[in-house]
Amino acid sequence: MINQINNNLPKEWRKVKLGEVAGVLGGFAFKSSWFNKQRIGYPVIKIQNLGQDGFIDTQNIEYVDIDLVNKNISKFKVGYNDFFVAMTGATAGKIAVLKDKNKDYYLNQRVGKFYIKDKNKLDFKYFYYSIFMPKNKIVLRQLADGSAQGNMSTGQIEELLEINLPPLDEQKWIADILSAFDDKIELNNKIIKTLEEMAQEVFKEWFIKFNFPVEFEVKNEKLKVKSVGYKDAGGKFVDSELGKIPEGWEVKKIGDILSLEYGKALTAPNRKTGNIPVYASSGIVGYHNEKLDNGPGIIVGRAGIPGSVYWSQTDFYCVDSAFYIKTTISKYFVYYLLKYQNLESLVSGSAVPGLNRNMVYLNLAVLPNIEIINKFEDFIKPAFLKIYNLKVENQTLATLRDLLLPKLMSGEILVNSE
Repeated sequence: MINQINNNLPKEWRKVKLGEVAGVLGGFAFKSSWFNKQRIGYPVIKIQNLGQDGFIDTQNIEYVDIDLVNKNISKFKVGYNDFFVAMTGATAGKIAVLKDKNKDYYLNQRVGKFYIKDKNKLDFKYFYYSIFMPKNKIVLRQLADGSAQGNMSTGQIEELLEINLPPLDEQKWIADILSAFDDKIELNNKIIKTLEEMAQEVFKEWFIKFNFPVEFEVKNEKLKVKSVGYKDAGGKFVDSELGKIPEGWEVKKIGDILSLEYGKALTAPNRKTGNIPVYASSGIVGYHNEKLDNGPGIIVGRAGIPGSVYWSQTDFYCVDSAFYIKTTISKYFVYYLLKYQNLESLVSGSAVPGLNRNMVYLNLAVLPNIEIINKFEDFIKPAFLKIYNLKVENQTLATLRDLLLPKLMSGEILVNSE
């Protein structure tokens, strides 16, 4: 049952300083020379891994050889559902949660891990949502802003953050309501990841390994092929500048396949309220009420993160730190083609490195016949639409959760088991 109440805190609730029931553990000072990007050893959460979306970015993580450390660092081991705060620098105050069940991570200095002192007083999930309360996010940001270097200490966080403390059973009820939203978002993200991996694998199989289907069928919007592959069917190959390719395919310059169009300047103050995503070289940076091009579309980073490649399912606006693609063939095919072009190697300029589009145009690529390109689009299109719909659903779920969170955590909406 849900009851509306008007007083500041419900009966049996109390407000406490964070340090009374929980704390923050600072990370270990790993030496920079211990790290490698070959994914050897153990992954370490650094400050740059606290993503903008509230999750730890595990894709761009660095590894450390534990044997080099030669210390007992077990207390700095972290795992699934642990959550963290950036404690220094431009991102100080940012919070993120780890959602990888498959491995243990270690915590680097400049990142703090939240932990509970007494599990009989504080439920872990409830604690997590308490930290994500808007007022606590503001306190963390103010702590960072109050220092020249954006530094904050574990003691400051424990002293200045406050949480409301209902009885333990009420904490669990509240956490269950809020976590239902996050569980659905997490499930959707797993489906999105699976669809993205499947789509990429199909491109690789068809256009890198040249084992595209001789016969083709899409059933029930699922990635299934009723066919035997071109190689397995004894398909004929011919010589080309890029080695053996299927008969009837061509080697083309990228400039013969597409054009990279410059985006237009649109600073944040000049954006008007709307639902058109605004893309820069780092991805979506905001929204606007006007489009620059029709979706679906492809955006390529020009400066900032040159060579990055993004897909927009909808109409979009591209700012001047990025290009957007014009092409007469399937954008679904072109999107993956660009991902295999190693665009980062074509960055030039020392003061402000940027992607040189004339160099991109000179790159060579294998161009299939139009029939197989169109078959690929027919095959992949439903997966891309499903991914988009799941992302929209996640945004709706996150909005509802964020609206409900402060009301539940403050006792404005009181939940009990009756």
